[in-house]
Amino acid sequence: MSVPRSLAVYRQLLREVNTQYTKGANNPTFVKELKSIYRNNQKIQDPSKIAALNINAENVLTFLTSSRKHKELRALYSAIVMEQKRRIELSANRVGLNLPKMYDPENPAPLTKEEPTV
Repeated sequence: MSVPRSLAVYRQLLREVNTQYTKGANNPTFVKELKSIYRNNQKIQDPSKIAALNINAENVLTFLTSSRKHKELRALYSAIVMEQKRRIELSANRVGLNLPKMYDPENPAPLTKEEPTV
C-alpha cells in the first residue's frame, strides 16, 4: 500500500472517530489513542509489517463506517420508533407506489374531478 493511501485511511479514521465518539461524547480519548498508535508505528521499516498494519487500519475503518451506517438505517427504518403510517408509506414507496390521501372526517374535502381539456 502506498503512503498516500495510508494517509488517506488515517484521515478517514480520524473523521469517523470524531463523528462517532469525540463529537457526541465530547471525549477526545479515542482520537488521542489513534494518533498515538500511528506515531508509535511511524518508524517501522519492515514492508510485511507495514502492509499488515495498513490492512488492519482499513478493516477498522470499514467496521466503523459500517456500524455508523447500520445505526443510521436502524434509526430510519426501526419498527419500534417509526409510527405505523410512516412505515406503510416507506414500504409503498420502496416498491414504487404512492398511498392515497386519507379521509379526514373532521375536515372533509370535496371530491374533485378534473375536467378534460379540449
